Amino acid sequence: MDPLTQGLLGASFGQALCGRALGRHALVMGALVGMAPDLDVLANATGPLAEWTWHRSVTHSLWFGPVIGPLVGYGFWKWKGGLLRAWILLAVMALLTHPLLDLFTTYGTQLLSPFSKRRFALDAVAIIDPAYSLLLAGGIVIGLRAGLATPASRRTGWAALALSSLYLALGLVVNDRVEVVAREQLHEQGIEASRVAAYPTLLQLPYRRIVARSGDDVRVGWLSLLRPRPIQWEDFTQARGPLVEAARATPEAQLFEWFAMGEATPRVERASDGSVVEFDDLRFGLPGAPRDGFWGVRVRLDADARPLGPGERFDRDLAAPVSKLLRTIWRETLGLS
Repeated sequence: MDPLTQGLLGASFGQALCGRALGRHALVMGALVGMAPDLDVLANATGPLAEWTWHRSVTHSLWFGPVIGPLVGYGFWKWKGGLLRAWILLAVMALLTHPLLDLFTTYGTQLLSPFSKRRFALDAVAIIDPAYSLLLAGGIVIGLRAGLATPASRRTGWAALALSSLYLALGLVVNDRVEVVAREQLHEQGIEASRVAAYPTLLQLPYRRIVARSGDDVRVGWLSLLRPRPIQWEDFTQARGPLVEAARATPEAQLFEWFAMGEATPRVERASDGSVVEFDDLRFGLPGAPRDGFWGVRVRLDADARPLGPGERFDRDLAAPVSKLLRTIWRETLGLS
């Protein structure tokens, strides 16, 4: 999730586990360590595709916290003093829970890096979800008022962590239910989809983006569980053929298809000097242009289907101003549109 929420999670574990031993340091250092794995974004400066390559890789693996955490904890102990065991526990938990939280989003997290490049994603919540963040922030505020060394603060910290975990579980239930409803509606229309996948949308839980596939036929739609109604599908046929295969063979397209976890969808457009093949990531998108993803790779080919250069990353412009899109999301979520 976003770095602020990761910081709140690290601080919440500091409150619940180490508030008595470390006081306010448990919150401050827990927050800083909780955000630290996202420093891998510094690698983005190495190239336009670096984000997809490096973000949520080694620093987000399951071994990183247990191995690096004790070293970080020892460093804090040498710097601040206090109880070494508490510092190590704080650092290990803050680093370990960071990738576990990211696992519940759609972006994909390399939990086994560098031993495996497999990406894991549970599609429970969006990368920014105010309700989840506020649960943690509320627990921290109450804990500060009670005094971090008190049993009440520890209980509040554990309660916030429990409620936020239940919220993640609710996101899984919502996603599963949306996929069931989408399959049922498609079946009623005489369409048997080979794959139906729902993905969370920014800022809330019930409103989901749905991608349904049947061979090369692709449908994209939206559904809110607060006010379920017939899904208005946008359907299209993804491109096939020599042009797509030539573009797919480029290292940039292969990287993007790995990153998009099965949702990299090609389209072909003619150009004055040949053709352009674009791969969109259909996991991410906003109302108004369901066919378009947030980002993708563009490969330019000559008349003989040979790449004119390496594939290029592109980021699509929003279909409408941010304020209008946010209003649309909330109106669709509540069934007001």
